[in-house]
Amino acid sequence: MVTSVVAVGVSFTGAAAAQSANTSVTSAVEYADDTSGDDRNEVEVVFSNSPESVSVDRVLVDGETGVVSHDGDSITAGQRIEVGLNGDVTPNQNLTLDLNVQGPGDSESSELIVEDVETTATSIEEGETSNSPSVKANAQLVYKGEPLAIVADQSNEQITLSGGDVTIQSKTGENSQVYTYDSDRLSTGQSYTVNFRDLEGQNSDTDREAFNVSSLGLTVSTDTSITDGDALEADATANRDGPAVARLLDDDGDTVDTIAKNLRGGQDVTFNFTAQDAGNYTVEVTDNNTGTTVTTDTIQVNEVDGEVGFEGNGFVTEEVGDVARVPVEFDNTEKATLVIGSEDQNYVAHVHVEDGDGDGEATVLFNSYAAGSDYDNIVDVADDDDSVSLEGQQGDFRTGYQWTPETAVDRSNHEDYSWVDPNSNGTDVTRLAWTNLLATADYDMNVSVGHVSLSETDDPDAVGGLSLQERSTEGISTWTAPRSDDYSDLEAADVHERVGSNLTQTDEVALQDYAVHAVEASGIEGALEVAGGSDQAGSLIYSADGQAKFYLEESNPGPNAEPDQVVLNSDNAHLVPDAENDTYYLAVDTDGLTYDDTDSTSVSDGDELTANFSVYGHSDLSGDDTESVYGNYAMTDRTAELNDGEDISVRAQAGQQISGETSVAPGSDVTIRIRSTDTDEPFQLTPETEVTENGTFTVEGDFSDVNAGTNFSASIRVNGNELGDSVNGQVTEANETPTETNETATPTETNETATPTPTETATPTPTETATPTETATEGDGDDTPSATEGEGPGFTAVLALVALVAAALLAVRRDN
Repeated sequence: MVTSVVAVGVSFTGAAAAQSANTSVTSAVEYADDTSGDDRNEVEVVFSNSPESVSVDRVLVDGETGVVSHDGDSITAGQRIEVGLNGDVTPNQNLTLDLNVQGPGDSESSELIVEDVETTATSIEEGETSNSPSVKANAQLVYKGEPLAIVADQSNEQITLSGGDVTIQSKTGENSQVYTYDSDRLSTGQSYTVNFRDLEGQNSDTDREAFNVSSLGLTVSTDTSITDGDALEADATANRDGPAVARLLDDDGDTVDTIAKNLRGGQDVTFNFTAQDAGNYTVEVTDNNTGTTVTTDTIQVNEVDGEVGFEGNGFVTEEVGDVARVPVEFDNTEKATLVIGSEDQNYVAHVHVEDGDGDGEATVLFNSYAAGSDYDNIVDVADDDDSVSLEGQQGDFRTGYQWTPETAVDRSNHEDYSWVDPNSNGTDVTRLAWTNLLATADYDMNVSVGHVSLSETDDPDAVGGLSLQERSTEGISTWTAPRSDDYSDLEAADVHERVGSNLTQTDEVALQDYAVHAVEASGIEGALEVAGGSDQAGSLIYSADGQAKFYLEESNPGPNAEPDQVVLNSDNAHLVPDAENDTYYLAVDTDGLTYDDTDSTSVSDGDELTANFSVYGHSDLSGDDTESVYGNYAMTDRTAELNDGEDISVRAQAGQQISGETSVAPGSDVTIRIRSTDTDEPFQLTPETEVTENGTFTVEGDFSDVNAGTNFSASIRVNGNELGDSVNGQVTEANETPTETNETATPTETNETATPTPTETATPTPTETATPTETATEGDGDDTPSATEGEGPGFTAVLALVALVAAALLAVRRDN
C-alpha cells in the first residue's frame, strides 16, 4: 500500500487503505520531532476512526527488522497516534509498520500492516525557532531535493508557505499535524517562510518558521580512461554530511557493484570498485536524503598488454607423487592460464592463476599424486593471497573413483575400500584403491595472459616443462629434543636452526623429551596432502590415503609375540614437512606414551622402540613389494649427576666451574642451585646453562663474596624440575695470584669432552640397505655405526650439512 499527503488533504493510493476489522489507516508519515525535547524520529499514523487499543508489533526497514527500534508497545489510542523510533529512516528506504489494532466494536485486536510509510529528511516545526517574518537569522537550512515535513502543533492547521514567487496554502489534514512538501520545487538561494494558523484562523509571531534553500552541491568525478589492472574509483563531494549510495553500471545499465558510504561536507569521499574487466562503465551516486543523483561520464576500461612467464628457465623437476612448485611471474596483469601436459602425453591440466597481492608472482602447487582424480586439492598456491582454480583435466589419463560394482569393469588389479558417497543418500558404493599415478616423464608446460579457455592457449606467452622422476624410500634417523620445546607449529627452517643445539641425533631418548623421527622419502607429499595435509601428523600415522604409514613399536616383544605398537595421535605427535629435501620430521612427545595392548602399558625406562615407515606394496608409490625403513632407539629415565656424585670444592673467587652429566636432551635448560648449609654464612647462587651435545653441562659461579670454609649443597634443576641427588661442597681459599684460566671443580675429566668436534663421517652416503624389503630386519647389526658417530641410515643430507656447519662454528668459538 502506498500512502501520500497532498495539498488539499490526505488520501491513500494503491490498494485502498490498510485496515483492521473496523479500522483503516488514512495517512502515515515519518519525520524528525525536534520540539519534543528528545530529538527523536516519529511516525504519525491517522486512522479512519478511534481504535480502542493500538500496539506496534514490528518496524521493518527495507523488509528487515532490527534496523530501528520503537516505543509502540503501549500507545494511547486515538484517531491520531505517534510511534517513536530510535533511529532515522532516510527517504530512499522503505518503512513498514506492523500494528495490532482493536477498532471500535471489535471483539479482539487484528493485525494491520502499514506499508510504504512516507519518509522525510527535514522537519519545519511550529514553535521551533519563533522567527518573525522579518528576522531570518535563525532560519533552518534545507538542501534542495529534501522531502520536508511541515509539522503543526494542532491537527488540521492551515499552512502558508511563501518566498520568492511561490505562495502555497494548504492544511495538515483532518486529525493530522504533518504536511509534506518536496523542496525540489523551490529555488536555490531563496528564503521561505511558513505561517501556521489554528482552527480559528489565528496567527502570531510564534506561529512562523523560516528556512533557506541551498544546493546540495553533489558532484562525482573519475578517471575516464583506465586499464583492467587499475582500480575503478569515483570521488564524490557534497556540501553536507549524509548517507549516499554509489552504483557501478556496465554498458547495458546493469548494476555491477554497489557501495554505501557517508558523504563528508566539503570533502572528497572515494568509492573504490577495484579492478574491472575491459569495457565501458559509469558510476551513479545518489544522496539518500535528497534523492539527488549524479552520474560520471563513460569510463573506458582498456585491456592492458600484460605478460606472464615462468621464473628461471621454466623447467621444474620433482619426484612423482610429490607436489611440484611452479613459479609464475606477472607483468602488468594479475591473471594467467597455466597448462600442464599435452594431448600427446595423455594428460592435460587447465589451470587459472591470479596474483592476488600484486607482487608479480604466484607459485602454483601441482599435486602429481592426485593428478587425474576428482580430489579437491590437485592445485593450490603457496601464498594465501594468491588464488588458483582447476578448470579441467583432459586426456586418457583421467581417473574416476566413484564406481558401483556394476560399473567397475575390471577389478582384478585393484583392492577395494568401502565408503559412503555423501551424495548417495547413504547408499554404499565401492571406491577402488588408487589405480593410477602419472608416469615418470617430461611434461610440457605453458602459460598465457588472462583467464582463457584451453583452446586459446595455442600461442602461449611462455613455455616450460615439468620433469617427474622416480621416487624412493631412503631411511629414518632418530633425534631428541628438550621437553620444553614446541613442535606444534614449526617450519622446516625452524628444525634446521635447532640442529647442533636443541636437536641431536641419538639412540637414546629420555622419557618426557621429544623423539624426533626424520623420515627420508620422496614422492609421498601428494598423498599426505590428500590425507589431510603434509603438516598434519595424522596424515602420516593414519595411513596417508592408504599409501604409506608410520608407526612406532616395541623392538623385542619376546618369542611368539607380536610387538605392541605405541599409541600415536595428533595430541602427542607433530609433523614438520621439509618437502624441498624430501624429509618429514615426526616429533613425538614421550611424556605419557602407552602401548596399544589391553592394559595400555606405559612406555618406560629400558624399553627399546623401532620406528617403521612403510610404503605399501599395493600402492602405486611402490613396486610390487612394500618398502620399509627402520630406526631404533631406547627409552631411558631422566637422570642427572653433579661432579660424578663426589663432593665439590671451589675457591672463594669468580669463575668457578661446576660440571655434571644428564640423560635429558641436549639444549635442555639446567640450573644449579647452590645454597649455604652454614647458618652463620648464608648465601645462594643459581647459575644456568644448557645441556651440551654429549650430555654434559658446566655452570660458572662467582664465590668471591663467600668466606673460605663455608659449606654448601648443590642441586640440579632441568627445565624447572629438580633432578638427581644434591651434592655437598666447600669454599676454599682464593688463589693469591689467579691466572686467566678459570678453575674447574674436581674432577675435571668431564669438561674435556663437553664439546666434541665433528668427525669426518658427518655426511654419509646412503647404504645399499636404505630400502629394505617388507620384512623387518633384526636390530642394526654390529656393522651399523651408532647415532652418536653422525652416521647411520637416514642421517639426512640437509641435517648433516646443518650439523657440520654448527660444529664448525662452535670450534671457531672455542678457538677464540
